[in-house]
Amino acid sequence: MSSNTRIIERWHGYYLSDTQCQYCLFYAGKKSGCKLDKCCCLEERQDAIANGRINRKRGALALGM
Repeated sequence: MSSNTRIIERWHGYYLSDTQCQYCLFYAGKKSGCKLDKCCCLEERQDAIANGRINRKRGALALGM
């Protein structure tokens, strides 16, 4: 990138709504649930909670999943 390149929005991490189970590759639907024993998005979800990255436009994810 040259010195005249402007980055509009830098990466700050996932929003809490981005880490919902329905977006996971291992989620098999409401009846079957997740195929994994441990959630693969757990670290990203905890980072989003710790950094307060809740997207208010989309609504917050219920933490009781």
